[in-house]
Amino acid sequence: MRRERLQQATVAAAALLTYANSLANRFAVDDDFIIVYNPRVHELADQAAIWLTPYWPAYGEQLGLYRPLAIFAYAVQWAAGGGAPWLFHLVSVLLHAGVSLLVLALLRRVGLAAGALFGALLFAVHPVHTEVVANVVGQAELLAALAVVGACVVYAARPPDRALTRARTLVLLLLFALGLLAKEGAIVLPALLVAIDAAQGRIGRGAGGRLRAPGLFGTLAGLGAVAAGWFLLRQRVLGSVVGSDAAPWLPFLRSDDRIWSALRVWPEYLRLMVFPVDLSADYSPGVLLPADGPSAVVVLGGALLVAVTALAVLTPRRPNAGLPAAWFLISVLPVSNLLFPIGVLMAERLLYLPSVALALAGAALVAHARVVIAPVQRQTAAAIAVLVIVLLGARTVIRNPDWRDSAAYYHALLRDHPESYRAQWGEAARRLSHGDRAGAHTAMALAWRIWPHDPQLLNEFALLHIWDHAYARAVPLLEQSTGLNDRARHVWINLSYVYLGVGRGADAEAAAQRAAALGANRSETGALTAQSFELRARWQDALQAWQATVAVETGRTWTYWSALARALARADRPADAVAAADTARLLAPETGAGQVDALRAAIALGCYAGAMVSKNAECADPLADWAIITAVNALPPDVTAGETARAPSQGSTHDAASSPAPAARPGGAGRS
Repeated sequence: MRRERLQQATVAAAALLTYANSLANRFAVDDDFIIVYNPRVHELADQAAIWLTPYWPAYGEQLGLYRPLAIFAYAVQWAAGGGAPWLFHLVSVLLHAGVSLLVLALLRRVGLAAGALFGALLFAVHPVHTEVVANVVGQAELLAALAVVGACVVYAARPPDRALTRARTLVLLLLFALGLLAKEGAIVLPALLVAIDAAQGRIGRGAGGRLRAPGLFGTLAGLGAVAAGWFLLRQRVLGSVVGSDAAPWLPFLRSDDRIWSALRVWPEYLRLMVFPVDLSADYSPGVLLPADGPSAVVVLGGALLVAVTALAVLTPRRPNAGLPAAWFLISVLPVSNLLFPIGVLMAERLLYLPSVALALAGAALVAHARVVIAPVQRQTAAAIAVLVIVLLGARTVIRNPDWRDSAAYYHALLRDHPESYRAQWGEAARRLSHGDRAGAHTAMALAWRIWPHDPQLLNEFALLHIWDHAYARAVPLLEQSTGLNDRARHVWINLSYVYLGVGRGADAEAAAQRAAALGANRSETGALTAQSFELRARWQDALQAWQATVAVETGRTWTYWSALARALARADRPADAVAAADTARLLAPETGAGQVDALRAAIALGCYAGAMVSKNAECADPLADWAIITAVNALPPDVTAGETARAPSQGSTHDAASSPAPAARPGGAGRS
């Protein structure tokens, strides 16, 4: 018992010390949109919003992610610490230490006590876990792993040839439910329990050749009932079980070539497990490119899959080799893109639960070495084992600051993998935030050349052209963006905007209507629709659209009221036009007051009679320089102060759940 407690203290200390420097990290990338800007996390009292909504604040149904326990945990931490990042990071480190202790317990329960300390230390300090522990949203992985590994410990600890007691069964079912509510990957628990039974010799043939597995089938039936309830809940919240489009920015994962790409990743799994030197904050195209057919690396990946599967089948006869293979195969399959597409091709965070297999393999290796290595050589072997743990831990400590904040994340990605399109995308955001428009264009163009299939990247590249008034260049980018993901309402808003810029009024109207159907702001879509009518000289339709726009609460802006005043004047309703101009004057900031006064004077002179500005030399249209009218009098970079049009909706990372933040500022990268 004393030795077991000493091992527990060693593993806990290793986990805590290895990740201690992550406590200085702030919020980074997806943390911003899942936690910092997410109202559900800030309203702990609103339990319905926490438990009955998709994980991502926008397009959650499309992406198919439902993790209410993670959102609840974030809300509790936000309330407890007032949003302080250090508390979130402390919880993450403690959760990882807890999972590491459970891994130690599991190794002892499955007959690997001789190597349990080494195996658990491998798990505690391995650098592939940095993304999960050092980035706050990794808590979804941590919570799910805590539940799954904990359930495996409970299951493996029962006496031989005995079914689970009622109390243990209830604990197992509860842990399964909590794991599923934390992250979808917990669905693998039933298969892991079968593998554990096979490794412990509980599955065999009894009298008459009948299959003997004490308590297994009853346990699986209970777990199946929990899973069925979870699937029904997902159906209610998401409208489907898996979501309508898990990865709009990776279209190859929805094509016939998905399996080739999935196999291409298997050598990366092996490399990251046994030689984690070259690591990446992101494995999007550029770092890993999709495969469209057999190649050397695809064949190698297929061979690894076959080898792991063959070892897994040997679990009943060779448990020390079979159980690690079975654990890895079972836990990685749902995130491998082999069964169905997920939101990424590969990511280190997806290897958190599968890496328990490395702990099992490491423990088995040490247990075997204690038998075959001569006593005189054991000290050397022990020194090598310690060196491995120290080197892995040092790599993790060095890497933790890469998640200090979003800027550090993109800096690390650019430093390690400049060939990544996300690295260049993030560099474009950084340059733009420093006022380097030319540099932003260069970096964004490079990102686009590397991977021209990300709808949010296309949107933000188009925004750079919009700010340069190069509307014609923005049109094909936005059309391709909506072709890849036709549910991003902010992109439809932008497309309507540029259609106005190139004089395509009917297309602008159609795009605005599509945005409205997706739930876009009615005042913004109304303003775009009104201007599409004006472009086609449909003055009465434009007037009605402006009236509907200002009737919306968000439409009560001075720019919209000014446009309504002009539309009323064109309809030969000068009194109403003056009244609308007076409302605009009340709402206008000091910088806009003069323009509204000029508009009111033009109306009084009858300059809009006959639906056109009069030829009278004294008449001028004060709104003529406004170009495309939007709700906010906010100027894009380097636009002259006399222009009141602005760039359209930049959207946000959580809208697409895939990208670096809008080009206007650095920030997150939505992930699965």
